Amino acid sequence: MTSTSRQQSTTEQNAAGNQSQRYQDERALVDLTVNELQRDLQRVEDQARMAQHDAHNARQWAQQSRSAAQHAQNQARQAQNQAQQAQNQAQQAQNQLQQAHNQAQQAQNEAQQANQRAQQAQGQVQQAQNVVQQAQNEAQQANQRAQGAQERADQANQQAQQAEDQAQQAHNYAVQAQTDAGQIRTNARQLQWT
Repeated sequence: MTSTSRQQSTTEQNAAGNQSQRYQDERALVDLTVNELQRDLQRVEDQARMAQHDAHNARQWAQQSRSAAQHAQNQARQAQNQAQQAQNQAQQAQNQLQQAHNQAQQAQNEAQQANQRAQQAQGQVQQAQNVVQQAQNEAQQANQRAQGAQERADQANQQAQQAEDQAQQAHNYAVQAQTDAGQIRTNARQLQWT
């Protein structure tokens, strides 16, 4: 073999060795990149599962808050109905006492002789009328407090509904993130085996 042939063979061997080394280096770089991508995907999946768990808990809390708000709203409505009923009964009693007062006044006009007894009866009716008026005022105040409680319950119900909507949205985002991470993992596996 001539010197030129030996030199050419050595050059080809060196070129083949350099090409093999470059292939191995590129392969190692691809493997390293894929491994890093898989670790990143694992972190993304873990974060997505945590976000989904938090969204699930938030949705449960929102549903419980909404149930409590609805319960409070029902109780406030019931209290308002009871207060309205008490007010109506007080008004009815006042009307009856007013009728008795009118009858007592008529008896006083018709019988001067029974004036003292009628006046005493009138005083008793007036006193009872004052008691009923006080009861009516208290029933009115109870009705106003029940109205305020119902308004607060309505507001709490709206806030619970908003919280439930936000929790549902967070849950949707978490599910989408987990789906995206699975797709990226599949692409990374395909890149690794390419």
